Amino acid sequence: VGVIHPTNELLCSDIIPRWAVIGWLLTTTTSNIAISNAKLALFYDWLFFEPDKDNIMNIEPAILVMHHSMRTHFAVTASLLDFLCRIIPNFYPALSDKVRQGIYSSLRQILEKRVLPTLYPLFEHSRLDRELKIMVRENFLEFCCPPTIEGSKIDDIKEDMVNHNHIDPSEPVFSDEEGEPIIKHGAEDEDDDDIPLAKVKLKGSPLPEDKLEMSHGLEGVLKQTMDKLHSETDNEMKCEVMERLVQIIIQDDDLDNDMLATLGNCLCSVLQDQLSDNIFPQKVTEESIEDSIGRPLFVLFRNLCELTEEDSRRLPLLSVISEMYNQQQRIGYLLLYYLQASSPSDDGEGSKISSNGKSHVYKDLCITLDKELEACLLSDLKLCQEDDVQLLCWLVPGIYSQFPNVVGNVPLLHLVVSTVDARQLQELVCKVVQGRLVMFRGDSFVTLLSASLLWETFEQFCLWQLVTAHNIPIDNILPILPRLEYINHSEALTSILLMLKQEKPTAELVKHILSRDVKPDGDLFVVSVLRSWCREYEDRLGELIANILSSKCPTSSPNKRKRGPPVKVTGTPAVEKILGHLDRLRPGCRQFYKLEAMQKTLQQAQSFCTDVQRNLFSNLFALVEVDDSNKGKGRGRKPNSITTNLKSKPNRVIKSVSDTSEESSEEEEIVKPKQAKKRKKINPVGSDSD
Repeated sequence: VGVIHPTNELLCSDIIPRWAVIGWLLTTTTSNIAISNAKLALFYDWLFFEPDKDNIMNIEPAILVMHHSMRTHFAVTASLLDFLCRIIPNFYPALSDKVRQGIYSSLRQILEKRVLPTLYPLFEHSRLDRELKIMVRENFLEFCCPPTIEGSKIDDIKEDMVNHNHIDPSEPVFSDEEGEPIIKHGAEDEDDDDIPLAKVKLKGSPLPEDKLEMSHGLEGVLKQTMDKLHSETDNEMKCEVMERLVQIIIQDDDLDNDMLATLGNCLCSVLQDQLSDNIFPQKVTEESIEDSIGRPLFVLFRNLCELTEEDSRRLPLLSVISEMYNQQQRIGYLLLYYLQASSPSDDGEGSKISSNGKSHVYKDLCITLDKELEACLLSDLKLCQEDDVQLLCWLVPGIYSQFPNVVGNVPLLHLVVSTVDARQLQELVCKVVQGRLVMFRGDSFVTLLSASLLWETFEQFCLWQLVTAHNIPIDNILPILPRLEYINHSEALTSILLMLKQEKPTAELVKHILSRDVKPDGDLFVVSVLRSWCREYEDRLGELIANILSSKCPTSSPNKRKRGPPVKVTGTPAVEKILGHLDRLRPGCRQFYKLEAMQKTLQQAQSFCTDVQRNLFSNLFALVEVDDSNKGKGRGRKPNSITTNLKSKPNRVIKSVSDTSEESSEEEEIVKPKQAKKRKKINPVGSDSD
């Protein structure tokens, strides 16, 4: 494997630096699997880094991506730090100590080579959440200490970090150069002193001075109740205080919008520990779900749900919750969780009414926020995916049942299939099979399939598993078949092939299949379907193809007698396409072409085609069995070789259905379009002179 180490001249030039390109890739990639692989590739050289053998240029891009992303793409920095912490025990557990040593060597080399003057601003950034900061300190404690310099020189260090590698701020870079918040530190720095209260989970009792911040802007009983809610540590007592606060809100008619907004801000700060925690239980039971919603935040939701839509008292509660939503978007999916967790779990009629009734609460919140329902749902569920994948998968069935408008929504379905693993997919399939989950709608299904062609392979695999579980009729899938390319859309073609294998051939199915392009040679889709049908429905398939081909190759005989109106199939493929597919089917299926219907149709097509087409499909037309007597041009001669052979060789492979005079007469006219001008009826079996 080769590596590229840019020279100093190249680093100082006007080209876009490596870390900027990597950061752009990380922010634009939508596949979780691709992002995980990209992170592993980025840190792979760190795992067993040896300073005396490896080059600093191998590990430099990763640390620069984390450093330069702190300003405007902090989520990239946080995710890379989280990945770096988790890869130590999980990459190869048996060599976790060696992996840790390699990463430590990489970080020491970064400091020695002055790639960054210090790692303290990165590992101790104020925007890191509490859990990640604890993980970083557990793994990289020696790099979390502040630099041993005077406080007045901190600005010089930051300036040196900004201008590292001489990147011109006017050039296109990955992160916008915005003002970085001042990093405070001191000798008496404690574990969480540099983390704002709104960003961490409280360890114990709050500090007395924090009460002033929590209830700032409130007066009277509202201020007292908010302070009580903040200072209380017992969960049951906090729920009781929250209940009193809710009653004050819905009963006080004098609360204006500004006061309700202040209440929402205060509640976000007081309930920050609940908003940042994972509320979904590890082991899902009715008891654990019920316990998970026994918190003050859900007391607020419960009171909102208990008020009817006509009750005006619910408006101030909606205003408070909408303000909380603007401050902390997790409110959205937590409300969805409560709506589903508090609904009856049985499938009776009563549970459906209750579930549909509670869905109006979320719809009313969207109206209060002045957002479209589908857009708000998608935004909340995306955040839920980032925070807790298990919770998202648990919410999905309820989302589709409570909000029928999102059934068939492409972005929502993509979010689901890009998130689930094999076990979670199985759970969804089981709910679909039981009839408890519907994810597709007929009028938007083709649009959904078209959009899915751009998804990752595993995402498409999940989609087709769900399609199969829903028993989607094959007719709803056929319109997309002609545009599928065997190189770019192999996932869809494979799934459709397996579905067609279970179907019986019909005129509509055969028409759509034969409409696919004959080339390239590697595309075996049409041949595979036709051969599969040949094994079980050979006669039926022969009749269908014969009817389609005959409709494209009409006979020019003016005296031809017809048994009925001609078979007309709208949108039938061109003659060359049909003959091309039949030519590719020819090896290994010669018996199929000996059917009477195929013989007659091939004779008709041969007479209809141009000389160029006859030469192109000469091997196919060579399968037409013609008697020597057909070559004679004598007037009044009977050219029907099929009827003659049936009379002399009853065991011939070509089977006659019945020797009626009408069928024999028609066969004679097909082979010999110019019949002698005799008004006398021709003997259908054959004249005695013959």
